[in-house]
Amino acid sequence: MKQPIVSKKNTVILLERLLNQSRKDKLMYLNAADRQDLPGFKRFFNQQALYRNSMFYDFSNLLREHGIEAEDVILKRPDIRQLMMTKPGRDKKNSFAECLSQDQLFKANIEELIQVDLTEKNAFIYQKHLTKIVASIDENELFSIEVNAKAFSTSGYL
Repeated sequence: MKQPIVSKKNTVILLERLLNQSRKDKLMYLNAADRQDLPGFKRFFNQQALYRNSMFYDFSNLLREHGIEAEDVILKRPDIRQLMMTKPGRDKKNSFAECLSQDQLFKANIEELIQVDLTEKNAFIYQKHLTKIVASIDENELFSIEVNAKAFSTSGYL
């Protein structure tokens, strides 16, 4: 069954958006891992970066099926060294809350894609990634609460 032209156009737009977002999020998670002292937190962020890398390649392959190369749609290539450098001002941020907001945006985009692209083969890929994102959101929320509680208890307010 062929996709209607409007639906195909929307699918391509969403795939491009998710391709760029998965690339950006992978770098965000790697940077967050570099800022962590606790091995469990570092492992979580590195694992999430691996998932985002896998998502990037899946979205890249899906775009290729539409005749679009990933290199043609990747937004401004960021300077990797600049993104990976830890800045003292950013160290104090709750990396979990930062990643959580990006994951929620990613989830909304992939849910929209699921509504637009009804191809059975692609639905399996989208559902796999949606499941990973939902699990990441759940873990991010738990870790964020834990980090905020530790920050509050060490702030002298208790």
